[in-house]
Amino acid sequence: MDSVVAASLARRYARDAGLSAASSAEVALVVSELATNLIRHTPKGGTLEVWREDAWLMIRSRDRGPGMASPERLFAGREGRPGPLPGESLGEGGAAVRRLTDDVHVSNREGGGLEVVARKRMTFESRRSG
Repeated sequence: MDSVVAASLARRYARDAGLSAASSAEVALVVSELATNLIRHTPKGGTLEVWREDAWLMIRSRDRGPGMASPERLFAGREGRPGPLPGESLGEGGAAVRRLTDDVHVSNREGGGLEVVARKRMTFESRRSG
């Protein structure tokens, strides 16, 4: 599955769960960034899940890569590093995930790999009757 398909499915799930169009678009962007990281940085792949838990929309990415020496660096963006070279990513995906969700944690998984768990508060779109 590619990141565009994953983002589209996540947007549809968020809309079906009752999130506004804007919040659903943010969920799609978060899923796209996490899926892109799985594709680009983990040759062994991983999984991406989206589900609802009480008042939260949950998003979890688990990869089968080596993990990171400092997992919190995922959210740092480029932080003073020079712009990307041709073919490099912008390095802003993790920062976007943090900005577009209400709560996010990243950690190395026991046995290898990285896990990112993000939560977005369920804010419902008001529907007009007419």
